[in-house]
Amino acid sequence: MKRKHRNTKVLLLAALLGILLTPLMAGPLNNSAGAYMRLGIGAREIAMGEAGSAISRDVAAGYWNPAGLNKIKDIEVGVMYNFSMNLDRSHQYASIAKPFDFGTLAFNWINAGVGDIEGYDNAGNPTGTFSDNQHNISVSYANHWKDLDYGVTPKFYFSTLDGETKAGMGIDLGARYDINQYLVAGLMLRDLLGGYAGDRVPIEMAMGVAAYPLIGVTLAADLKWEQRENPYLAVGAEYWTSIGKDPEADSKLSVISVKERSAWEDVFSYAQTGLRLGFNQGHFSAGTGIRFRNFQLDYVFRLNNHEIMSDDHIISMIFRF
Repeated sequence: MKRKHRNTKVLLLAALLGILLTPLMAGPLNNSAGAYMRLGIGAREIAMGEAGSAISRDVAAGYWNPAGLNKIKDIEVGVMYNFSMNLDRSHQYASIAKPFDFGTLAFNWINAGVGDIEGYDNAGNPTGTFSDNQHNISVSYANHWKDLDYGVTPKFYFSTLDGETKAGMGIDLGARYDINQYLVAGLMLRDLLGGYAGDRVPIEMAMGVAAYPLIGVTLAADLKWEQRENPYLAVGAEYWTSIGKDPEADSKLSVISVKERSAWEDVFSYAQTGLRLGFNQGHFSAGTGIRFRNFQLDYVFRLNNHEIMSDDHIISMIFRF
């Protein structure tokens, strides 16, 4: 009876959100505003096909679903860099998150840019080169109500192009619900309210589920939609295995002193490595990662299938304190 009641709450919540979103899906807008925000952040989620609404539960959740920040137990610092972009493009991010008694807060920065752009005057004469830099700075807040995690991310858009500055605002909303020990549901609304440089930033929605059928295995699927675009499915899978002592199997873990837990021998004895695969809209991705007690390093290769844009090689790191 309790499980039936919980499932009913999930269905009612999904129906209510669907009703609220119906008028938002009808309005015209300019899809070019803030396009770099659709590139994604974090090698783990990108490697899993960008199906991040239910699986993201670390510092990267500020982007994928701020509700996932409620699962953070320690201070986390995350960084990412795409080191294979052609046409003098760049894409990176950095964030920090910390849990408090009143919830979890995260500060996020995403940057994308293009350098060495050739400039010309009205007569067609070269005027030298200039650059285009775009930034998104945001603060995420996450907490929970009963069994439901929720999060909100107000954000600020800022760009400079050949000395000209433009700005805008936006807000993201997210929810995450642990159905049971094997299933998690997530909902993310990006730029629910927002405008940038005089254009409406397109609303994005992701409704997803994460499944944990076996120890170390994660399966993820997101139904994603962007305003004035067709919905599509993003899917991913991940497998982690221990390459050191299994922390879950060590019954003495609870009595280890803080000093001993921080020692290098202890940090590197709890090591795991992972493999990931993902797919969405013709974009195939594959990645790997290694994590210790206080550090995680992830890599992803994303096949973009684009005539001009190169494929991506992305690394990201998470430090826990």
